[in-house]
Amino acid sequence: MNEDFLLNKAYFFLKFRLRTEKEIRDYLYKKIINTHYSRDDVEEVIENLKKQGLINDEKFIEAYVHDQLSFKPKGKKFLIKKLKEKGIDEKLIEKFFSKNQIDEEKLAFEILKKRWLRLKDLSFEKRYQKAIRFLLSRGFGFSLAKKTFEKLNTS
Repeated sequence: MNEDFLLNKAYFFLKFRLRTEKEIRDYLYKKIINTHYSRDDVEEVIENLKKQGLINDEKFIEAYVHDQLSFKPKGKKFLIKKLKEKGIDEKLIEKFFSKNQIDEEKLAFEILKKRWLRLKDLSFEKRYQKAIRFLLSRGFGFSLAKKTFEKLNTS
């Protein structure tokens, strides 16, 4: 195989974390500028990596969502946006979320509860603004953010 150079580049790129097919393709396309390799060579390497199980966008979605929910919880809207940015096909994203429901209400409550101590001494208006802004920045919808705020504010 005359694509050993490209394959080694791909292995190196995959060494640090899982990657989407698009991320690897973009990375390798940058690497072939000013070389004798072509885009066809890149596609051959990508097919090889798929056969080896090193590129699998479905597994990537699973791992990415798990990591995001475990370490810095985000809303479904945010997760979908980020997955699309990483080049994941919309159908794969829809398929994943139809099989894996996220309890956004519980998630929003838990992350706002952790931040609540910082907000409790503020005026109602400031506390409301900061809480809503915080949840919106994490990808939760306005109505859920408002509902979560009201739930915490009355408890």
